[in-house]
Amino acid sequence: MNNKTSELVRRAIDQVDRDRLIKLVMDLVDIPSPTGQEVDIARAVRDQLQAAGFDAILQPIGDNRYNALGRLQGQGGGKSVMFNGHLDTSFGPELANRGIGYQCKATLLDDEWIYGMGSFNMKSAMGTYIVATEAIRKAGIKLGGDIVIVGVAGEIEKAPVNEYEGSQFQGYGVGTKYAITHGAIADFCIVGEPTNMKVVPRHCGTTWIKITVPGRLIHTAWSDMESNAINKAREVLSAIHHWIPEYSKRHSVDGFQPPVNVSAIEGGWSWRGARTPDDCRIYLDVRTLPDSLPIAAYNEVRELLSNLIKAHPELAGTKTEVYVSAPGTSIPDDHELVRTIVSAHTEQLGKPPEVGIEAWFGDTAHMNRYGIPAVNYGSAGRIQSGGDGFSVRQGEAVHIGDMLSIIKVYIQVLITLCGTCD
Repeated sequence: MNNKTSELVRRAIDQVDRDRLIKLVMDLVDIPSPTGQEVDIARAVRDQLQAAGFDAILQPIGDNRYNALGRLQGQGGGKSVMFNGHLDTSFGPELANRGIGYQCKATLLDDEWIYGMGSFNMKSAMGTYIVATEAIRKAGIKLGGDIVIVGVAGEIEKAPVNEYEGSQFQGYGVGTKYAITHGAIADFCIVGEPTNMKVVPRHCGTTWIKITVPGRLIHTAWSDMESNAINKAREVLSAIHHWIPEYSKRHSVDGFQPPVNVSAIEGGWSWRGARTPDDCRIYLDVRTLPDSLPIAAYNEVRELLSNLIKAHPELAGTKTEVYVSAPGTSIPDDHELVRTIVSAHTEQLGKPPEVGIEAWFGDTAHMNRYGIPAVNYGSAGRIQSGGDGFSVRQGEAVHIGDMLSIIKVYIQVLITLCGTCD
C-alpha cells in the first residue's frame, strides 16, 4: 500500500462511528426476520442504504418477500465491489425462551458483545458494510468504482419437500439468485458470513437426498418384521453408517473431509401405533468438495443402495431422489480479491488471516457460478466463553471489537480495489 492510499485509509478509519455501528446492528436484530418473513428487515436496510447515499430499491422475489439492493456509484475508472448479506435468520421468535442469544431483541452486554437472533448470522455483517461505506464518504474520499450492498432473502439452508411447502421453506439462495440476475453485479463480492475473520475462497456444495424404503400398511395384528418399512430401513441406515467415513476420507483435500449427515427420518404415525407404515423415509445431507457436482454424490448413494438391494432383496423398490442440488465453487488463493483481503487484514490487524475451506454452504457459490468472484469473510464467529464457531448454549452474538476490526479491513479493500479520484 503506497503512502497516498495509506493516508486515505487512515482518514476513513478515523471516521468510523462505534456508537453508530452498535445502534445499527441492534436495530436490525430487533426486527424479526425468519425465512419467508423478510419484508420488514428489507425495508429497514433499504432505508439505511438510502440514508448512506446509495441508490437503493426493494426487489420483490415473491410471497411478500424482498431483497434490499443499493449501489453507490463511483466516479468511474475503478472496479466495483459488492457486499452480500442474508436478511433471514436461522430461527425465529419461537426460540426466544432459550436465552438472550435467541431473542429477536438485541442485548448489549458489557459494552462489548451484542446478543440476539441474527447478530451472528448475519445482521452484524450488514452493519459493518454500511458503517465502512459511511466512513469513506465522511472522509470525503471519492472512489472510482461502485460499492454495491445487497441484503437478500432466503439464504438459510432450507428447502421444500413433501408437505413442507411455502416461503418459510424457500432458502438456499433464492434471494441472491434473483439479485444477481436483476442488477446486483460487480467485479468482486465479499460475503460477511461468520468466519471469525477467516478468508474462505473455497466453498463446499451440498446434495440433499431422500431415500424411501417401501413397506406394507397393515394392522399390528397381522404385521410382520420383514415387511415393516421401519425395520427394513435399519439395513439402509447401517450401510450409510459404514459408507460415511469412507466417503469423507476418499474425498478429502488438504486435510479437510466433507461431512455427511443423516438429517431426518420419517415413518408411521405416532398417534396411531396400531398400524405399520407403508414407507420409511431417510434424508441425507451430503457435502461435496468445490470441484464436485451434485450428480456425483447422488450416483454414489444410488450405487450404495443398488448393492445393498442385491444383498437384501426385501429392500427391492427402495427409491433415491435429490431435492437439493447446490454445487460448490472456489477461486484461487492467489486471486486478486483474496490477495487484497489478506494484505489489508495483515496491515490493519498485524498478522495474516487464516485462509481455508468450510463445510457450510453460502451464497458465495452462487456468485461464483454467475461469474462474480466471491469469498466469505466476516467478523462474527467468536464465542464469548472462548473458541470460534457457534455456541448452541449461548446463542447468537457478535463482538463489537471484531466488527470494528473488520471495518478497517473493508475500508482498505474498498479503497484499493475501487481506486480513488483524490
